[in-house]
Amino acid sequence: MIQLEQASLRYEDGTEALRDATLTLSPGSLHFLTGPSGAGKSSLLRLLYLARRPSAGRISIFGKDASSLSRKEIAEMRRSIGVVFQDHRLLDHLTVYENVALPLIVTGEREEEFRVNVLEMLEWVRLQNKLNALPSSLSGGERQRLAIARAMVSVPEIILADEPTGSVDPEMAER
Repeated sequence: MIQLEQASLRYEDGTEALRDATLTLSPGSLHFLTGPSGAGKSSLLRLLYLARRPSAGRISIFGKDASSLSRKEIAEMRRSIGVVFQDHRLLDHLTVYENVALPLIVTGEREEEFRVNVLEMLEWVRLQNKLNALPSSLSGGERQRLAIARAMVSVPEIILADEPTGSVDPEMAER
């Protein structure tokens, strides 16, 4: 499903975040990436969800070479990738419900088609009583759970998470 072949990532300031990374992530598999701060874990995730292109090497997702994709094709492919960011990336002007529904709204689904799914996802992360709350009123753990719900609501083929359990309680981390 995902293949990196000797992928490297060098930022504009010259920082080399990754060098010659090669890996294959098969469908249905679960992987954990660990390492010290600054080791390149978040940079690798940026490559995997196509926010960055490698400065060298190749990435293939769903059997397609990512370097040959247009912006439109990348946007379409990202709809099959759920991402939980370390900094949550919630939209502060949207309610809890709206933040979770956002990936479905962007794809053009109507609320009557997705409302039940959004409510079920919010129940799963135990935020069903905070539908109309804004992210700024939530605790760090609640924001993390909200980000997880948003990443999973569209039932993506791939879920990438950058420290997804860092601010949640052990029971939620296990779920």
